[in-house]
Amino acid sequence: MSQSENHNRRCVTVAVSLPVRECFSYSVPENLARTAQVGCAVLVPFKNRKVTGYIIETTGPEKGVELKEIEQVLEPGPLFHESMVPFFKWMSDYYMHPVGKLIQSLLPGGLKRKTYKVAKLTRTGRQALESLPHDSPKRTLLLTVEENQGKRCPLASEQLNRILKDGLIKVDDMVKRAEAGPLMRSFVRAADENEIQRLIKDDLQVLKAAGEKEFLKATLSDSPVPVCELTKRFSNGSYLVEKWVKKGLLSRYRAEVYRDPFGKTIKPPPVPERLFSQQEKVVAHLTSCLEKGSFSSCLLFGVTGSGKTEVYFRAVEQVIRLRGQAIIMVPEISLSFYMVGLFRERLGKRTAIYHSGLSQGERYDQWMRIVRGEVDLVIGARSALFAPLSRLRLIIVDEEYDYSYKQDSNPRYQARDAAVVRAKMEKAVVVLGGGTPSVQSFHNCESGRYQLLKMPERVESRPFPDIEIVDMKGLEQGPHDSEIISPRLKQEIEKNLNDKKQAILFLNRRGFNPIMLCRSCGKTLCCPNCDVALTYHRKEDKLLCHYCGYYAGEIPACPSCGKGQLKALGFGTEKLEHELGVLFPEARIARMDTDSTRKKGVAMDILKAFGEGAIDLLVGTQMIAKGYDFAGVTLVGVVNADFSLGFPDFRAAERTFQLISQVAGRAGRGRDRGRVIIQTYNPEHYAIRSATENDYAGFFKEEKELRGQLGYPPFSYLACLRLKGNDSARTAESADQLGRHMKWVLSEWPRRGKEIQVLGPVEAPLSKIKGKYRWQLLVKSKNPALMRVFLGQVEAMKRSQLRSMGVNLVIDIDPYQML
Repeated sequence: MSQSENHNRRCVTVAVSLPVRECFSYSVPENLARTAQVGCAVLVPFKNRKVTGYIIETTGPEKGVELKEIEQVLEPGPLFHESMVPFFKWMSDYYMHPVGKLIQSLLPGGLKRKTYKVAKLTRTGRQALESLPHDSPKRTLLLTVEENQGKRCPLASEQLNRILKDGLIKVDDMVKRAEAGPLMRSFVRAADENEIQRLIKDDLQVLKAAGEKEFLKATLSDSPVPVCELTKRFSNGSYLVEKWVKKGLLSRYRAEVYRDPFGKTIKPPPVPERLFSQQEKVVAHLTSCLEKGSFSSCLLFGVTGSGKTEVYFRAVEQVIRLRGQAIIMVPEISLSFYMVGLFRERLGKRTAIYHSGLSQGERYDQWMRIVRGEVDLVIGARSALFAPLSRLRLIIVDEEYDYSYKQDSNPRYQARDAAVVRAKMEKAVVVLGGGTPSVQSFHNCESGRYQLLKMPERVESRPFPDIEIVDMKGLEQGPHDSEIISPRLKQEIEKNLNDKKQAILFLNRRGFNPIMLCRSCGKTLCCPNCDVALTYHRKEDKLLCHYCGYYAGEIPACPSCGKGQLKALGFGTEKLEHELGVLFPEARIARMDTDSTRKKGVAMDILKAFGEGAIDLLVGTQMIAKGYDFAGVTLVGVVNADFSLGFPDFRAAERTFQLISQVAGRAGRGRDRGRVIIQTYNPEHYAIRSATENDYAGFFKEEKELRGQLGYPPFSYLACLRLKGNDSARTAESADQLGRHMKWVLSEWPRRGKEIQVLGPVEAPLSKIKGKYRWQLLVKSKNPALMRVFLGQVEAMKRSQLRSMGVNLVIDIDPYQML
């Protein structure tokens, strides 16, 4: 192709799915001119290989530059809209993650195309294979290539290059097929209905095969009939399909089938006859914001049971009237099914659900429905934020304070904060809702960044539950008393069961016993791959690590002293469930945590049964603490209110206050007043005291003052630099080198360097996870842009050096997990 021809062609900017920050320009060949649009996945040459990428911009020809061409458009249409590109660029810059890798990670898993290398021997290579000695390392490499011709080559890049440079092999890049796509099924329909009806009615002699008459009747459906249904119903269905297709009475074709991800949903509560005064005020304000068509950010501070969900519905309803689209984010996957049941019942089928719990095929179908504009509302967990809506006018983040909105793997984004940015870029309204707002969001209201909307009363003026604290320190236990359930809580559960009411028991710890202690040497039985104690799970009869999945099928002898005298200590949800079964053998008990709900649909089954009154006592972790509205629940027991207070995290008190307040809010949402029993060893702690008194203002005042003194968010921005390596000494040495380098960089910034503080390096609280030794440094600054410039400079200079030492560097902006 001549240079003049290249200059006349359209050019595009492509974000390649590689760990590089830059984007690159490519020319579009004539045969791809119509299909290569912004949002399309493409295959492009990059250095000496082919990689996948995403078109993020269309540009004019670049004079004086010879550009490489796009080789292939990988999907039939765009996977996201052009309006989302600025948002992707912002996320890439703020969270310091390459934009191509970021886009790839946000797409449904089945759409992620990767390239792999296929190698084959050249004539020279075959001659070398025959002539080289049998013990030659080069011959071993050539044998591996020969055994894997046409398949993904298992050799590492440096091994391939060793024989490639000698001309012994030829290497090509192949694109991995998409793992998900349209589900195609075979259908039949009547090609000549009159003739089929005549055969059924008159000519019985022709219909000799077993069930043939009923088979033909089945094909006279108003809608196409799936072939699989006919073969399932009739043992000779395949033969009959072939017979009548050949005779021309039936036509057969293939068509796309929609995979329904909704399954069972909980029956929503009845539609309220009217809104209450506080709801009307909030709806009127949101309606006014939506009608303006400009960006607005609101914090909806509504106590548990105040009717926030109905406000959400009215706001979404208004968006649809204005021909816009909306996203509702919830913190738990199980909660998304609950919310979908309510909204689909009232809004119809133009509602999509999107989260990581769906199969690849289901996620593909939902994504393509959204990108084609067939959806008005998307409900899901944090990944729903990236739904490719072209007319986005409203984003609702329910329970905005929840930690699950922060992703702990790349890209490490905070979905609540990112939602505010996306809304701002698309001139949409964002509503952050919750009964216990995060300190950060409430501080943003005080500083004028968000508008504060309050709903301080429960609907129908229902009273708040009576909350009682049981101080476990001074509790004297009798020989038959439970170590988990205090006599006071036991008494209330018994009364509740006698009254035919339901109860929730909250304990934010899984398993049966969290600690196994050696009676001889006093050592705790720990995971060999992680710096954590193994948890005993009674149902599986296993000691299990909750971080890496390691398990011991039998309780072994102590690895320290070799003796087998192990003592189980502590308790989790599985033991709590067991104790309740012993104390209340007639009660119907269920447990809801990540262990009991691993299989798809189980969480939904439990919630449905609980909502229908088929379960008396529901035991669970934070999965049951928020969002659900069960009118039959009149008692909530918080079994160990102190658990989260012990975490080495400046947000520990906030997390404790929020969890207790939220789970307490599940009680008394029907006609009967609720009761809450909180078991604690720290009854005077301000987080527990404030939660008991339903005093958010008091909690916020104390927490804000403490954070202000220590310079923690919202009074500063944080970044955590975590180093992970296979060798303990090298990881520690790398952390020390990185820390010295960071302080040297700041010393070279005489004026701005004082605005950044580096703490550490220190060994992480969990010093080893999944076999990786861990060290970390914390960076504080009141200027987030300056901090990212500093981190970018440090990363550019040190990442490759660290990698050469076998150490990986992870930069976590706005960290939420300090372990």
